[in-house]
Amino acid sequence: MKYMKKSIIPVIAVLVVLVLITAGGWGFYRHIVRDMQTGEIDSGEKYLYHYVLIADNISSPLWQAIYESAKKEATEHNAYLEYVGGDMVSEYTTKDYLEIGIASKVNGIIVEPNGDPEVERLINKASANNIPVVTVMEDASNTKRKSFIGVNSFQLGQEYGEIICRTMTENTKKILVLINGDIEDPSKNLTFSQIKSEIKEKSPYGSQVEIEALRINSGNTFESEEAIRDVFLDSQAIPDILVCLDEIDTKCAYQALIDYNKVGQMDIIGYYPTQSFLNAISRGTTSAAFELDTEQVGRYSVEALQEYREMGYVSEYFSVDLELITKENVADYMEE
Repeated sequence: MKYMKKSIIPVIAVLVVLVLITAGGWGFYRHIVRDMQTGEIDSGEKYLYHYVLIADNISSPLWQAIYESAKKEATEHNAYLEYVGGDMVSEYTTKDYLEIGIASKVNGIIVEPNGDPEVERLINKASANNIPVVTVMEDASNTKRKSFIGVNSFQLGQEYGEIICRTMTENTKKILVLINGDIEDPSKNLTFSQIKSEIKEKSPYGSQVEIEALRINSGNTFESEEAIRDVFLDSQAIPDILVCLDEIDTKCAYQALIDYNKVGQMDIIGYYPTQSFLNAISRGTTSAAFELDTEQVGRYSVEALQEYREMGYVSEYFSVDLELITKENVADYMEE
């Protein structure tokens, strides 16, 4: 009998902890919904519209820049822009925030989809509830989203392929492309396929080079660091050119290049570079990086929502500028 009592006590303790965690999570969920439902935000001002911006990595410089631009545009239209995402203190994901936005009956959603079928289902659910959705950076063309703001995957692959061809030499034997996102994401697959096509068709060294992709199925820094570290520690896996399609992988790859003393042995082509990466381009340590016009992304996102709400229709695609940074023009992007 004493043994049974001793066995039951830990079980009860675990159940109590689980109940408290669940209650706390539900309380946080209700708190977010309640905040989203109010039309009187922060300073007590009342707004005509309430929009929400959802991204996986909201603390990154890229998304902070997009948010600032979108917030400015929203204010000009008497709209309040809520900013939430996967790397907040809570454990909520893009799917959870879409559900919260729908339950809160916001007036519009701006979201970065990740190829997850559940995210696409929720985009359709929002549309069915008369909540217009625009996608940014990544598209979900098979959904009922109203518009996409960004660079299309085919064009992105072309741009990367062209600069890779310019970077290659007769000694280039292996190219590795880091793809950060869901394995089901067709847009990433299209970008990679176009990179391969450009290299094989346009480079004089295309027939001799091995081109591979490495999937990193997460949008956080830790997962990228782990995956990239494994590449640098495996002598058989180290490429001559490492291609990064997002800012997290770019930052982690450059840090690994320094940490593992591979400067001069490997080249990196990055995306939305940090000042450290720009300095590396200036010194010739790395070749190039692409930078997206974040001001356009943020502004066009809100413009698309406003246009749809006011007119009942909107263009399906807003193209934004993609700028190539090389040693020749890097000074224009570096901080004074």
